[in-house]
Amino acid sequence: MMIPKRLSLLLALAMTITAGTASAASGGRIEAAVSGVSNAPGMVGCALFSSAAGFPLESDKPGVKIMRVAPAGGAAMCVFENVPPGVYAMAVVHDTNGNGRADTNFLGMPTEGVGVSNNVMPRMSSPTFDANKFSVAAAQVTRLAISLRY
Repeated sequence: MMIPKRLSLLLALAMTITAGTASAASGGRIEAAVSGVSNAPGMVGCALFSSAAGFPLESDKPGVKIMRVAPAGGAAMCVFENVPPGVYAMAVVHDTNGNGRADTNFLGMPTEGVGVSNNVMPRMSSPTFDANKFSVAAAQVTRLAISLRY
């Protein structure tokens, strides 16, 4: 049976749209429970990095997803939906002054509460992507417990 050219193009387009929808729906879910949030005002910002580029403080890099949530009772929950399978690391800041970034002092040390996905935060250097990376699988929930340090 011969399919007219116009119909075959429509079928190809429909298959492409369906494949795109299926891959988005098969993404994973990340639930990051943030504890140790001070009573100071502000929002908790979670930045999901797909590579070491910019980790942990440069959340304006390509491929970084950002979410801001209001803390309650010393805790916050950041949930990322439909995350493509892969390796990620998360950085969290309690942005107490509302300027949209993690503030540091003249030595580069954070002056607001900060945390990372595996809670591996060296005292004398910045956390690394490799020490804080985790995997996300298709259609699975990845749960993180992140403690802030002030």
